[in-house]
Amino acid sequence: MWKAFVSVTLFAVFASTMTYLDIFNNVKTDLGLKHYAEKQHFKTIFPLWMKMPLNTFINLGYIVVGAYWCAITTLSLENNLISEVESYIFYVFNISSAFYGAIQTLRIITQKHVFAVLDQWCTLPFFMLVLIWGLHLKYGWSSYRAAILITISMTSYTLTLFTPVGFEIALGCHILLAVYGGATSYLQNPNNKSKINFFLAISCLIGFVILKLIDLELPKYHDCFTIISGHFMSKICDIFQIHYVNEYFQSLLIVRWQKSNFMQPNQLNKNEKMKSTKTKITDKQKAE
Repeated sequence: MWKAFVSVTLFAVFASTMTYLDIFNNVKTDLGLKHYAEKQHFKTIFPLWMKMPLNTFINLGYIVVGAYWCAITTLSLENNLISEVESYIFYVFNISSAFYGAIQTLRIITQKHVFAVLDQWCTLPFFMLVLIWGLHLKYGWSSYRAAILITISMTSYTLTLFTPVGFEIALGCHILLAVYGGATSYLQNPNNKSKINFFLAISCLIGFVILKLIDLELPKYHDCFTIISGHFMSKICDIFQIHYVNEYFQSLLIVRWQKSNFMQPNQLNKNEKMKSTKTKITDKQKAE
């Protein structure tokens, strides 16, 4: 876990340094309460600096789901259900989730450009990790391949320096690559549970995108959406998306583990039968 924690921390430090050096000063980000449908309805309950309480507290979900799956990963590793490499991917993915929750909270509370940039930038490697996961299950682990893909992912954010829709282009490509990674890994160990988790993850992804896009439109239909906003509900979808991605890869690894453990006894029985047959033939030849 510590190796994964250091990896994520180094990325966060690098991204933070690049952001504070004002390299991305001209990147287009949505700042200000006008970009959110949630209004401050509970002024007597929450402090004045907490303009959007639900959009603030929901980010704890990223930390909770990340911590939960780190615990599951530790148990799986102790019971030899996953390898060291696979536990590293799980840890990186879920520690990233916790970091992302903290960055999102800072963005919502402060509405500062630096945290908006970090929020966008940290989203991209999240999706690239799903592709790395999928390629690992299909071709085996390659540190070289993983390093190249993460580097490409991090570098792709520089598209924001050339076009106002640079982030949207990079994110769209990352989403397609993540879906490909998930689909290609399924073909290695197809099973019903993984299929269900795959479609649940995709459904949450679609819900996340749509609800975020219609955040400012929903209050036109009912005032309740200024409290339970589209942005808030999109974050719920995003958190469940992370959960189901974990469920998906865990189910694939469990099926693979079951296959390997069922095959070994069968292989042993087959070897014993072959050995027994050879012994009988040898004994028969000696008798002759």
